Amino acid sequence: MRSKLLAKLLVVLAGILLLTVPAAGAAETLVLSCVECTELILTGKDLPANSEVRVSVVDTKTGQQTTGQFYVDTDANGAFVKKLPMDLGEHPSLQSTVWKKDGDVLVVAAHTRFVAPCKPSDTLAFTGSHTPQLLGLGLALLVAGGLMLRGSRRKAYHPAP
Repeated sequence: MRSKLLAKLLVVLAGILLLTVPAAGAAETLVLSCVECTELILTGKDLPANSEVRVSVVDTKTGQQTTGQFYVDTDANGAFVKKLPMDLGEHPSLQSTVWKKDGDVLVVAAHTRFVAPCKPSDTLAFTGSHTPQLLGLGLALLVAGGLMLRGSRRKAYHPAP
């Protein structure tokens, strides 16, 4: 009897807790990508549906706008896709911002040439360390040393007859 009452009380408390949790809203998303080195693709999702949003693209190296600010209409799902002609060799790092009509910032995203299909011709060869490989080697050596130490202690405690 007492356990049934306790179970019912827990169910009621869990229900009250669920009612107090606010509904999770979808987060706005902006992705900057490219398929070729002459075109930037802006993809917005989970923005206000059927509305006009203001977009800007800035070169983060110079701080200058690569295009003037422009407006994009979102669809019924709050999404848009906008393709901009742009030389990604000239603008290696970009940042884009989407605003509501009232001026509130909705989302900010960045794009670097590191993920672009084209690489600049003036880059240096990779001369850094291969950290994951070195970390794996160090971990393997540490485990091997621990096993050898454990094996040597077993022999010391159990001498052969």
